[in-house]
Amino acid sequence: MQSQPDAKGAFFRLVAEQGHYGGRTFPTPTRQGLYAFTADGVSLGAMNTREAGPLLAMLRRALERFEGLGSSGGAPTAYDAWRPDRYPHGGLVVRAIARDLPREVDTRPDDWRKVAWNLDYAWFDAAEASSLIPSSPVTGGTANAAPAMAWRLARFHLRDFVRGEPAPWPAEAVQGASLRSTVTAVTGTTVTLALAGRATMAWDFRWVRPNDGAEVVSPCRYDADLSGEATWDRIAGRFVAFTLVAWGPRYGAHRYTNRADDLGPAPMAVAFELAGDAPRDRTPPHVVLHHEYFESTGGMA
Repeated sequence: MQSQPDAKGAFFRLVAEQGHYGGRTFPTPTRQGLYAFTADGVSLGAMNTREAGPLLAMLRRALERFEGLGSSGGAPTAYDAWRPDRYPHGGLVVRAIARDLPREVDTRPDDWRKVAWNLDYAWFDAAEASSLIPSSPVTGGTANAAPAMAWRLARFHLRDFVRGEPAPWPAEAVQGASLRSTVTAVTGTTVTLALAGRATMAWDFRWVRPNDGAEVVSPCRYDADLSGEATWDRIAGRFVAFTLVAWGPRYGAHRYTNRADDLGPAPMAVAFELAGDAPRDRTPPHVVLHHEYFESTGGMA
């Protein structure tokens, strides 16, 4: 929303400009953070932190300020629908949780980064989800995920977002991506699948360091094995259970990954699990507005 060209974006910028990034235009227009505000755009508190204690204190102060306003707060504003509904109704929606794995020799400082993790969502439409089901499912039968499904998983979700929010891998960075299912059981209306695959991404990320203007080049790579299990309901035509884990060594740093002193190689995992029906589970993927998220496979067959 920080650059969204509509009333909703303008409202967010109105709120953000009263907070911790007020007036900031360099090095980027980002307004990342946590904001508390009234319906008519009065800031009650804002900060950018990963620490629960300071955030809780800010929210308590914001609540006190809100209660002090009495009934003077304004009414909500109606916004135009700039973002289309791309939620994959009838498809597959999974949570993606990224974290570092234990290391044989761990020399990292004992700070928040050692136990950091991050959460995202991944969306696949009905045709992509059903591509994992053999046309005549019998024990031992196999199927390959649609190329678009494997490619999206690799490019947009097997990123190093443990500590921050890097850009997606460029299309050219995906050197290979596959996901294959094998039927392990057919019971009544359900089909149980074992999932396995492999993905390799590599790219030299470049950015300009804001403090001195120097260009930074960091060769990045992630070699991931994939393994999991899923259950398909043949009557409902959807997954009722889905677990997939990608793990392997990651290398390098991106401008926003907080890896400058931790270039690796070091083990990292991204775990995917079936999302529920709560409103929070309809949160769009971090990169859903990327124009290629639902489109091509970058030349992959």
